[in-house]
Amino acid sequence: MIMYYIGDDLKKLHWLDVRKRVVFKLALLAHKAIVGSAPEYLQEMFRYSHHGHSLKLIVPHAYSLAGQRSFSVIGPKIFNNLPLSVQSCSTSNSFKSALKTYLFSLSTQDLEKFYS
Repeated sequence: MIMYYIGDDLKKLHWLDVRKRVVFKLALLAHKAIVGSAPEYLQEMFRYSHHGHSLKLIVPHAYSLAGQRSFSVIGPKIFNNLPLSVQSCSTSNSFKSALKTYLFSLSTQDLEKFYS
């Protein structure tokens, strides 16, 4: 019996698995909101806090499970957990490239930090 693992094919194709793809899409949307290329209603969801030279997004308190899953809560959580080298990308293309490279380096356990 031959064991087949889809993860090997995903790496060959340079594709992210589903959970990493969700993080990728949410982080990209948050980045676009920060740099001003997302619709205005998304840009208005974020509040900023400057700590030294780094930009942090304020994560609003959510009172329900549905609230914890909303973009206004999960977007800042994901963006704040990215390394500064990824956060500081000024264009969407450079951000996507750096983010994808970073996500490929993460294990499944490391991915959990984005949701906590």
